[in-house]
Amino acid sequence: MSDYGLIIKNDSGEIQIDSTYRNLSLDQSGTSESISNDNTSGGAYTRIAITPSPLVPIVLIRPNTDRFVCVRNYYKSGSNFTGVDIVTERSQSTGIDWQSYRENRTASGDDYGLLVYNSSGDLCFDSGKNYFRIVSITESIILDDPPVGYANGDYQDVTHTGISDPYYILTPSSYWLRGEYNPAPPSITSFALWMIGIKKLSSTSVRVGWFCFGSYGIGGDVHENAGNNPTMKLLVCNP
Repeated sequence: MSDYGLIIKNDSGEIQIDSTYRNLSLDQSGTSESISNDNTSGGAYTRIAITPSPLVPIVLIRPNTDRFVCVRNYYKSGSNFTGVDIVTERSQSTGIDWQSYRENRTASGDDYGLLVYNSSGDLCFDSGKNYFRIVSITESIILDDPPVGYANGDYQDVTHTGISDPYYILTPSSYWLRGEYNPAPPSITSFALWMIGIKKLSSTSVRVGWFCFGSYGIGGDVHENAGNNPTMKLLVCNP
């Protein structure tokens, strides 16, 4: 906190706006974005382009009811973030809505309102911008490791009564690789690749669970059952 400047707090005494930290505002968005997965190394995800900038994006997604989806990673070219990779179930496609938030890059241009800058001249707050709110957090989502085969794995349903059709942030990242050997000719080990994602159940509920996003086979006996199965956290956001 700086010695001088502006501080605005809410009724709980929490800082909402100050003249040091740059608030995250809506930078870009998309609706009914097609997310496809053709189960190949180059087509297992869909890259959504965002405006090149060194400012780190935070992407919120609103999934559909048919398939699991998750943010795979943020893509960086040189010093700029230029895309976000979204993955869904293997050999499937779905549609999502998404929103990308960043520290304020430019002013809204509104004729009236409040602009707050830091000592470096960076825009901290602009009353003409849209800011997302975290309205609920579900912590300690613990799932069993993925099963044998390609069917969806363990899951936990989350209900957010009174909050309709929100956007979500699921964190942290997850990954699992499972190989099962079949000794019958041609003696192949089948591998399944997994991630934890979200799927809409209704306007006020969502499912967090393992889904298979890729598969392949190799000759020989290779047993594998390992990965990263972290405790997950789901943020429900109401822009």
